[in-house]
Amino acid sequence: MIHLYSTTDAGTELGTALPTASAGENLRLAVTYLLPNYLKGVFRGRPRVAALVARLDAGRHAVDTMRRMRRAHGRGPVMVRGTSGPTLLVLDAEDARQVLAGPVEVYAVDTWEKVTGFAGVQPDALVASHGGQRAVRRAFNDSVLDAGCPVHRLADHFLRVVGEEAAALLGPRALAGLDTAAFRERFDRVGRRCFLGEAAADDEEFSLLLGELLAEANWMGARRWRAARARRVRRRMMQRQARYLAEADPRALTGLFGGAPRGPETAPEAQVSHWFMALAVVQAATVQALALLATHPRHHERALAEVEAADRKHGPRTVAGFCDMPYVRACVQDAARLWAPVPSLMRRTTAETRWRGAVAPGGINILVPAGFHARDGERIDYAHRFAPEKWLDGTAENDWAISPFSRGEAQCSGTELGLQLATGFVAELLRGGELAVSGVRLSPSRPLPLTFDTTHLRIGVRAAARPDEEREDA
Repeated sequence: MIHLYSTTDAGTELGTALPTASAGENLRLAVTYLLPNYLKGVFRGRPRVAALVARLDAGRHAVDTMRRMRRAHGRGPVMVRGTSGPTLLVLDAEDARQVLAGPVEVYAVDTWEKVTGFAGVQPDALVASHGGQRAVRRAFNDSVLDAGCPVHRLADHFLRVVGEEAAALLGPRALAGLDTAAFRERFDRVGRRCFLGEAAADDEEFSLLLGELLAEANWMGARRWRAARARRVRRRMMQRQARYLAEADPRALTGLFGGAPRGPETAPEAQVSHWFMALAVVQAATVQALALLATHPRHHERALAEVEAADRKHGPRTVAGFCDMPYVRACVQDAARLWAPVPSLMRRTTAETRWRGAVAPGGINILVPAGFHARDGERIDYAHRFAPEKWLDGTAENDWAISPFSRGEAQCSGTELGLQLATGFVAELLRGGELAVSGVRLSPSRPLPLTFDTTHLRIGVRAAARPDEEREDA
């Protein structure tokens, strides 16, 4: 089926064709991809629903849907019915690069989903803004988060914090097996200490309030009768946050606010919530990396050897030591590739866009299914295996279709900081002893599943036996 667009622009060819999905294809896309991702929770995960989606093998069905559409319509994007209207579904890696490498003034990030979802959480957040407003907020975020810098200026303290919080999981609790709630608890503390300061370390109420807001954001404004409650919750959360901004800890991100560029519309206090939301993505990638290392002996051996060598040379939890752990970092990156925490990258166009001679008008949505592109076995030979080496040799890094943390002008300002925290956390548990995992079926001898279900996941850490203990056992 072909859809024709007309335009009054004299420089644009009239009647340029773009393929359009049939009613059946739209239904299949909705059932296998759009609906499962929505139900799992866009802003905050719904564990029970995610478990059901995993049991239904929605990941495999979604990949099958994408492949069918590509075979039917060719490489170019296909016009589909998205969650908020006509949407271009990007099925080719080069088209994905065009979107992600393109200017945010044309491929804008403030889609209906983000604006609506963040309306009750933090309406002034960077991800829900555009134009000059986005520019000043992005400059602020880039400055505070040291965007693009391999090591954050506060990394020395942050690595100690993440090491302490990871080490707190070790012992009998880790021997019995850690569930995702245990990791979330520790990462919440990492976020409060690193973002807000040491005074916020035990402020669980702040995290609970933010979690409630993010859970409500999943409904994208549909539950209007809850709007008043959401405003009250947000007000309470912001009041708690204000305490830490008023007496900014110089070892936390809030301590960097004073030196960051800002304008009348920057709203520095409104940027913090999204950092905590992004930290949940870091936590997911960390747990996935640990599960992979526990089930892939060769990779585990290499990662552990790297940590031990870095510790001998520089000492544990140090910036220099972190810089000598590129393989552990790559393990986190590939874990995020295999099970993208953000499987869909959404944009909206503000002007006409060209696709191999075809033209799409401005004002439509674009969906880049990042999770599909990262597991597209018809395009990449390592799609379904644990391959951290692909990040070290540049193969994955140079492939813009593989974008677990987005790319280009819209890439998360805290990508490098998030990878530092995740790497430090993984390294600390590797120091703790032998990793084990239950509740997931992962193996280097067969293709990895397309869905990572954490419902029954347990990650165990058994302290390595001392030489004298080994002699006694013998």
